[in-house]
Amino acid sequence: MESFNSNLFLILWVICFVLTRVGLSKMFKSAGQKAVMAWIPILSWWYWIKIVGRPKWYMIGMVIPGVNILFSFNITLDILRSFGKNGYWQQLIGTVFSFIYFPILAFKDLKYYGPAGDRDWKEANVPKHNGLREWGDAILFAAYVAGGMRAIYFDLYQIPTPSMESNLMVGDYLVVSRAKIGMRIPMSPISVPVLSTKQILGVKAYSDLLELPYMRLPGWYTIKNNDIIVFNWPADDDANADGISDYKQSETGMELNLPIDKKDNYVKRCVGIPGDRVSIVGGNIYINGKPLPRVGKQQKRYLALMREPITEDFLADNNLGDFNFPPNAEQIQKAAEKTGKYIIPYHIFTWPENYEQLKNNPSVLSIFPDTVDVGYQRVLFPGNVRENGQLIDNHADTSLTDFLKTKWNLNNYGEVYLPKRGETITLTTQNWDFLKLAINKYEGAGIFMQNGKFYTNGGSEEIKNYTFKMGYYWMIGDNRYNSLDSRYWGYVPEDHIVGKPVFTFFSIKKVMAIDPETNQPLSYNGNMEYRSKGIRWSKIFSWIE
Repeated sequence: MESFNSNLFLILWVICFVLTRVGLSKMFKSAGQKAVMAWIPILSWWYWIKIVGRPKWYMIGMVIPGVNILFSFNITLDILRSFGKNGYWQQLIGTVFSFIYFPILAFKDLKYYGPAGDRDWKEANVPKHNGLREWGDAILFAAYVAGGMRAIYFDLYQIPTPSMESNLMVGDYLVVSRAKIGMRIPMSPISVPVLSTKQILGVKAYSDLLELPYMRLPGWYTIKNNDIIVFNWPADDDANADGISDYKQSETGMELNLPIDKKDNYVKRCVGIPGDRVSIVGGNIYINGKPLPRVGKQQKRYLALMREPITEDFLADNNLGDFNFPPNAEQIQKAAEKTGKYIIPYHIFTWPENYEQLKNNPSVLSIFPDTVDVGYQRVLFPGNVRENGQLIDNHADTSLTDFLKTKWNLNNYGEVYLPKRGETITLTTQNWDFLKLAINKYEGAGIFMQNGKFYTNGGSEEIKNYTFKMGYYWMIGDNRYNSLDSRYWGYVPEDHIVGKPVFTFFSIKKVMAIDPETNQPLSYNGNMEYRSKGIRWSKIFSWIE
């Protein structure tokens, strides 16, 4: 992915570098080294290592990406101790906010006590701490190193829902590369380190005092069609999280309530990249009029008529992650009762090869594909036909109550165009329903349509064209009939892209929790509950397609 605001990042980096070096040069001079050496990138590390008494091979660790986070923590802590800064808060601020604390030290009287990186000197001169302080130091070290690695190079992600089955299963733990597609600079840098959560025990886990604009450094890989991508869910801050953005009073958009990097992480397959036209015909995805090749196992939906209720063991034994009850389950049961049969209908989601095996399962009376979306409530992007804010039923005879203005559904959808960064598009009444989400919510342009014309600056200026600041992607889950994805909430802007999963490093076999008395799936606060059924040994350290 291309860099974004890289010049702004360079300016901020230079400011932090200069501020840090102001204090560091004073420490170099006080330690008997030339102050100017503190200002020379990379070479300054050699003299820094010499001042704190670390071995010469430490220089190797300082130039290895990832490893240098660990080594830089050590020499920063060492130089603070070398100048008698042994207080916990001194060391916390000095290591995490060196660009603030180091320049402050430049205006203080500094005394060099000795090489704190030398073990013998440290034992003789650095004060011993109690057990609580030792724990504090350990937590600081872990937060600095793990937080730095997570923010810059890679992240760990657990699959929480079945939307990507059977390729990525609930309980899979992924290693996600941030740097491969271009590292995104944290937008809310003041937050609980390591964790990316919004809240901890009901308390906000980040601060609004400092929010940085979107900045991304260049990577060595460009996102392609069919890549699996981790991203921040764009609709996470919508009052209506079904994919339809309900704008405040008008079409001009609504303010984001959450920092982008604090929205929930989702993982889907990127089927469309900027400049693509995406459509679905007969359940198959087309990009620019050509069919998109399928990668991995493709989930389908099947109607299973069961002789007995589905159990957690049945799910685990047959590699099934999720199921639900079809909307017409009651009618199916009544029709079966008239023939003297007792059956329980389920919609299950699996891949064709597994479907063939399920045909021979003694608990299954019959099973067959069921991909017609009859009876389901579907609210799809860009919006539904509404009257007075209420969904209207244009097709009551087919039980399809929720239709797009274009009457699209999960099997036949599009086409949708994905804008490219820097592309200028003429605004029309036909494309406005699609583009206004990107223009107003994600780019904050404040454009609205009135009587077929488009205005900005509160209506004082008419415009005809718009140039996009970002590129947009289209994400769809491999579990096509049970995935909350771009078909529901639209584009994924490039500033929401987190990284690309590389491999699964661990996997716990999880299945939906079922109440044994009611045979109903269990949920908590609207989220499905899952129970562990062992380890998927075959998925440990497996590459991701």
